[in-house]
Amino acid sequence: MMTLARGVGIDVPPIQMIDIKAIENLPEGARVRGSQAFVIQRFDRLASGPVHVEDFAQIFGVYPDAKYKKATMRRIAQVIGAEGQDADIAEFIRRLVFNALIGNADMHLKNGSLIYPDKRRAALAPAYDFVATTPYIKDETAALKFSRTARFHELTMGELAHLAGKARLPEKLVLKTAAETVALFHQQWKAQAKNLPLTRDVVAAVEHQLKIVPLATDAR
Repeated sequence: MMTLARGVGIDVPPIQMIDIKAIENLPEGARVRGSQAFVIQRFDRLASGPVHVEDFAQIFGVYPDAKYKKATMRRIAQVIGAEGQDADIAEFIRRLVFNALIGNADMHLKNGSLIYPDKRRAALAPAYDFVATTPYIKDETAALKFSRTARFHELTMGELAHLAGKARLPEKLVLKTAAETVALFHQQWKAQAKNLPLTRDVVAAVEHQLKIVPLATDAR
Protein backbone atom coordinates (compact mmCIF):
# COMPACT_ATOMS: atom_id res chain seq x y z
CA MET A 1 0.00 0.00 0.00
CA MET A 2 2.86 2.38 0.73
CA THR A 3 4.36 1.70 -2.71
CA LEU A 4 0.96 2.37 -4.24
CA ALA A 5 0.70 5.58 -2.20
CA ARG A 6 3.98 6.82 -3.59
CA GLY A 7 2.65 6.10 -7.08
CA VAL A 8 -0.26 8.50 -6.58
CA GLY A 9 2.07 11.27 -5.43
CA ILE A 10 1.95 10.84 -1.65
CA ASP A 11 5.12 11.71 0.29
CA VAL A 12 6.45 8.28 1.30
CA PRO A 13 9.98 7.88 2.77
CA PRO A 14 12.28 5.09 1.59
CA ILE A 15 10.78 1.70 2.53
CA GLN A 16 11.58 -1.98 2.08
CA MET A 17 10.85 -5.48 3.34
CA ILE A 18 13.67 -7.25 5.21
CA ASP A 19 14.14 -10.68 6.76
CA ILE A 20 13.26 -10.62 10.44
CA LYS A 21 16.37 -12.68 11.16
CA ALA A 22 18.44 -9.71 9.95
CA ILE A 23 17.07 -7.43 12.68
CA GLU A 24 19.31 -7.12 15.71
CA ASN A 25 18.35 -6.22 19.29
CA LEU A 26 14.65 -7.04 19.09
CA PRO A 27 13.14 -6.66 22.59
CA GLU A 28 12.81 -9.91 24.50
CA GLY A 29 9.27 -11.25 24.19
CA ALA A 30 8.49 -9.21 21.05
CA ARG A 31 5.68 -10.83 19.09
CA VAL A 32 7.00 -11.80 15.66
CA ARG A 33 4.85 -13.08 12.81
CA GLY A 34 6.01 -14.35 9.46
CA SER A 35 9.51 -14.12 8.10
CA GLN A 36 9.68 -10.50 6.91
CA ALA A 37 9.27 -7.05 8.41
CA PHE A 38 8.36 -3.68 6.93
CA VAL A 39 10.96 -0.97 7.53
CA ILE A 40 10.73 2.75 6.85
CA GLN A 41 13.45 5.38 7.01
CA ARG A 42 13.01 7.78 9.92
CA PHE A 43 12.20 11.32 8.83
CA ASP A 44 12.59 12.87 12.28
CA ARG A 45 16.35 12.39 12.36
CA LEU A 46 18.76 14.43 10.25
CA ALA A 47 22.53 14.89 10.25
CA SER A 48 21.92 18.18 12.08
CA GLY A 49 19.94 16.44 14.82
CA PRO A 50 16.38 15.42 15.67
CA VAL A 51 13.38 17.12 14.06
CA HIS A 52 10.32 17.75 16.19
CA VAL A 53 7.23 15.75 15.18
CA GLU A 54 3.85 15.53 16.91
CA ASP A 55 1.00 13.27 15.90
CA PHE A 56 -2.58 14.50 15.86
CA ALA A 57 -3.42 12.76 19.14
CA GLN A 58 -0.77 14.97 20.75
CA ILE A 59 -2.04 18.03 18.88
CA PHE A 60 -5.59 17.49 20.15
CA GLY A 61 -4.42 16.53 23.64
CA VAL A 62 -5.83 13.01 23.32
CA TYR A 63 -4.46 9.90 25.03
CA PRO A 64 -3.82 6.90 22.74
CA ASP A 65 -6.86 5.00 24.01
CA ALA A 66 -9.11 7.81 22.69
CA LYS A 67 -7.45 8.05 19.27
CA TYR A 68 -10.70 7.07 17.54
CA LYS A 69 -13.05 9.32 19.48
CA LYS A 70 -11.93 12.90 19.88
CA ALA A 71 -11.64 14.33 16.36
CA THR A 72 -12.63 14.04 12.71
CA MET A 73 -10.83 14.38 9.40
CA ARG A 74 -12.49 17.78 9.14
CA ARG A 75 -10.89 18.96 12.38
CA ILE A 76 -7.52 17.63 11.26
CA ALA A 77 -7.98 19.48 7.97
CA GLN A 78 -8.76 22.66 9.88
CA VAL A 79 -5.44 22.43 11.75
CA ILE A 80 -3.52 21.75 8.54
CA GLY A 81 -5.26 24.65 6.81
CA ALA A 82 -4.38 27.01 9.67
CA GLU A 83 -0.80 25.88 10.22
CA GLY A 84 0.36 24.60 6.82
CA GLN A 85 0.50 25.67 3.21
CA ASP A 86 -1.56 24.75 0.14
CA ALA A 87 0.85 21.87 -0.50
CA ASP A 88 0.00 20.41 2.92
CA ILE A 89 -3.74 20.73 2.26
CA ALA A 90 -3.36 18.94 -1.08
CA GLU A 91 -1.26 16.21 0.54
CA PHE A 92 -3.88 15.71 3.26
CA ILE A 93 -6.68 15.33 0.71
CA ARG A 94 -4.52 12.92 -1.31
CA ARG A 95 -4.13 10.74 1.76
CA LEU A 96 -7.78 10.91 2.77
CA VAL A 97 -8.91 9.81 -0.70
CA PHE A 98 -6.21 7.15 -1.05
CA ASN A 99 -7.01 5.49 2.27
CA ALA A 100 -10.72 5.38 1.46
CA LEU A 101 -9.95 3.73 -1.88
CA ILE A 102 -7.70 1.02 -0.39
CA GLY A 103 -10.15 0.30 2.45
CA ASN A 104 -8.12 1.61 5.37
CA ALA A 105 -10.69 1.69 8.16
CA ASP A 106 -8.05 2.35 10.80
CA MET A 107 -6.84 5.89 10.03
CA HIS A 108 -6.90 7.26 13.58
CA LEU A 109 -5.28 10.30 15.19
CA LYS A 110 -1.88 8.67 15.56
CA ASN A 111 -1.60 7.81 11.88
CA GLY A 112 -0.77 11.38 10.86
CA SER A 113 1.66 13.98 12.19
CA LEU A 114 2.97 17.49 11.78
CA ILE A 115 6.71 18.08 11.46
CA TYR A 116 8.69 21.25 12.14
CA PRO A 117 11.68 21.23 9.75
CA ASP A 118 12.80 24.75 10.70
CA LYS A 119 11.70 24.33 14.37
CA ARG A 120 9.00 26.99 13.89
CA ARG A 121 6.64 26.34 10.98
CA ALA A 122 4.50 23.22 10.78
CA ALA A 123 4.15 20.98 7.73
CA LEU A 124 2.43 17.64 7.20
CA ALA A 125 4.94 14.90 8.01
CA PRO A 126 5.64 12.13 5.48
CA ALA A 127 3.24 9.17 5.38
CA TYR A 128 4.16 6.18 7.53
CA ASP A 129 1.26 3.82 8.21
CA PHE A 130 -1.20 3.13 5.39
CA VAL A 131 -2.74 -0.34 5.43
CA ALA A 132 -5.71 -1.91 3.66
CA THR A 133 -7.53 -3.18 6.75
CA THR A 134 -10.85 -4.34 5.28
CA PRO A 135 -9.44 -7.64 3.92
CA TYR A 136 -8.75 -8.63 7.54
CA ILE A 137 -11.55 -6.90 9.46
CA LYS A 138 -14.69 -6.22 7.45
CA ASP A 139 -15.76 -2.61 7.93
CA GLU A 140 -17.84 -0.18 5.90
CA THR A 141 -16.82 2.89 7.90
CA ALA A 142 -13.63 4.87 8.42
CA ALA A 143 -12.13 5.23 11.90
CA LEU A 144 -12.81 8.99 11.87
CA LYS A 145 -15.64 10.90 10.24
CA PHE A 146 -14.74 12.66 7.00
CA SER A 147 -17.00 15.66 7.62
CA ARG A 148 -20.62 14.56 8.17
CA THR A 149 -20.14 10.82 7.73
CA ALA A 150 -17.64 8.02 8.27
CA ARG A 151 -19.29 5.65 5.79
CA PHE A 152 -17.18 4.80 2.78
CA HIS A 153 -20.26 4.59 0.55
CA GLU A 154 -21.08 8.21 1.43
CA LEU A 155 -17.69 9.68 0.54
CA THR A 156 -18.58 11.91 -2.41
CA MET A 157 -17.25 15.11 -3.92
CA GLY A 158 -20.08 16.80 -2.04
CA GLU A 159 -18.76 15.43 1.26
CA LEU A 160 -15.32 16.82 0.46
CA ALA A 161 -16.83 20.18 -0.49
CA HIS A 162 -18.58 20.21 2.91
CA LEU A 163 -15.28 19.38 4.62
CA ALA A 164 -13.55 22.20 2.72
CA GLY A 165 -16.21 24.73 3.70
CA LYS A 166 -16.29 23.81 7.38
CA ALA A 167 -12.49 23.56 7.67
CA ARG A 168 -12.01 26.80 5.70
CA LEU A 169 -9.95 25.17 2.98
CA PRO A 170 -9.90 26.30 -0.67
CA GLU A 171 -12.70 24.19 -2.19
CA LYS A 172 -11.23 24.32 -5.68
CA LEU A 173 -7.90 22.93 -4.43
CA VAL A 174 -9.63 20.19 -2.41
CA LEU A 175 -11.84 18.95 -5.25
CA LYS A 176 -9.11 19.23 -7.90
CA THR A 177 -6.69 17.24 -5.73
CA ALA A 178 -9.34 14.59 -5.03
CA ALA A 179 -10.10 14.16 -8.73
CA GLU A 180 -6.40 13.93 -9.60
CA THR A 181 -5.82 11.37 -6.85
CA VAL A 182 -8.69 9.17 -8.03
CA ALA A 183 -7.40 9.28 -11.62
CA LEU A 184 -3.85 8.43 -10.52
CA PHE A 185 -5.09 5.66 -8.24
CA HIS A 186 -6.97 3.92 -11.05
CA GLN A 187 -3.90 4.28 -13.27
CA GLN A 188 -1.49 2.93 -10.65
CA TRP A 189 -3.83 0.13 -9.53
CA LYS A 190 -4.19 -1.10 -13.08
CA ALA A 191 -0.44 -0.91 -13.70
CA GLN A 192 0.91 -2.15 -10.36
CA ALA A 193 -1.62 -4.43 -8.67
CA LYS A 194 -0.31 -7.58 -10.37
CA ASN A 195 3.30 -6.74 -9.50
CA LEU A 196 2.81 -5.89 -5.83
CA PRO A 197 2.97 -8.58 -3.11
CA LEU A 198 -0.80 -8.64 -2.53
CA THR A 199 -2.97 -11.61 -1.62
CA ARG A 200 -6.15 -12.34 -3.55
CA ASP A 201 -8.18 -11.20 -0.56
CA VAL A 202 -6.48 -7.80 -0.55
CA VAL A 203 -6.97 -7.33 -4.29
CA ALA A 204 -10.63 -8.30 -3.97
CA ALA A 205 -11.13 -5.91 -1.04
CA VAL A 206 -9.65 -2.96 -2.93
CA GLU A 207 -11.75 -3.78 -5.98
CA HIS A 208 -14.79 -3.76 -3.68
CA GLN A 209 -13.83 -0.31 -2.37
CA LEU A 210 -13.60 1.02 -5.90
CA LYS A 211 -17.22 -0.05 -6.38
CA ILE A 212 -18.72 1.27 -3.13
CA VAL A 213 -16.85 4.59 -2.71
CA PRO A 214 -18.73 7.12 -4.90
CA LEU A 215 -15.61 9.23 -5.19
CA ALA A 216 -13.95 6.39 -7.10
CA THR A 217 -16.30 6.99 -10.03
CA ASP A 218 -17.72 10.49 -9.46
CA ALA A 219 -14.31 12.16 -9.47
CA ARG A 220 -13.46 10.62 -12.84
